[in-house]
Amino acid sequence: MNILHKATTVGLLAASLVLAAAPRPAEAAESSDSVEVATRTFLLGCVAYVGDYTRLRDNLRPGREMFLPELSPAQARPFLQGREGSAWARPDAGVTLALLKADDTCIVFVRKVATDGLYRRLEGDLRASLGKSFSVRAAGEESKGPMRSRFIDLAPTGSYRDDLIRLYKTEPAGMRVILTTSETANPDLQAIITLGARSP
Repeated sequence: MNILHKATTVGLLAASLVLAAAPRPAEAAESSDSVEVATRTFLLGCVAYVGDYTRLRDNLRPGREMFLPELSPAQARPFLQGREGSAWARPDAGVTLALLKADDTCIVFVRKVATDGLYRRLEGDLRASLGKSFSVRAAGEESKGPMRSRFIDLAPTGSYRDDLIRLYKTEPAGMRVILTTSETANPDLQAIITLGARSP
């Protein structure tokens, strides 16, 4: 069974955990704090729907629980960088969620934010939302010029890990959250949050 399919299974559990622990989108919408909006958008969008971004697209439509205004193709272009996909934004908070079709990737962009505060909040929210079934741990960082990437690994634990091993007959890979930040590389973009599979 490939890693992406395993990630789908991880996502199904993550959806129930995140949605149970996180405030409803309407609650988050009352605040335009970039840190809060970015972490909640990432948790309620990218993490909760990993492996089922078609359903997330549906829930981003008007009148749905995750509604965000969709950007026009011209407005979405800087976030998609020539790839096929769509983007939705909370302009008041400077937060944009993009879904890329080719590799089914979910990305959250943050225009202006205290990057260290965003990292602390993101790690804390991941622990609070997923800590019962995942080990959430800092997994190092890398720097390239003005860009800094910090990694947070999500590894299934306890009975959930045992269930995955029974299902797939192998150690589950888990997921890796990557927060890439820069104070100077682009004055209109200070943080990017992504989610992908990690090696076991």
